[in-house]
Amino acid sequence: MPSETVSTRLRVVRYVVFGGVFLFAAAQFYATEPRPWGVAAAWAAGTALVFGPIAWLARDRVPEDRRETLTYLAAGAAILLASVWLGVALAFAPALFPYGPGFLAGVAVGILVALLAERTVVPERLRGAGI
Repeated sequence: MPSETVSTRLRVVRYVVFGGVFLFAAAQFYATEPRPWGVAAAWAAGTALVFGPIAWLARDRVPEDRRETLTYLAAGAAILLASVWLGVALAFAPALFPYGPGFLAGVAVGILVALLAERTVVPERLRGAGI
């Protein structure tokens, strides 16, 4: 039977992957001239405001074994949605495709803000209280 806790090795791998995405986003953003500050700020705010509360509520209300299944389902749906969006954007209007340094940097910063807010702003007594 698998362990109920996340192993240290898996946690380190997660942090390395997140760090790699953040470094890639920062390098791509830094290499762009002029830097798309407005796009990055908009995507960062949108990502943090949408995924922050969703992640907190999911962690609070969904059991850990079910959360893993829902994570796989959400990742599959996101990959499918991204593929369809790319096809539509390339077929009809290249301006619809939001990928670029501002998008990538904004999403990376938004995820980081959501994770840090959950760890620092949400009181420990509210994490797991069934709110």
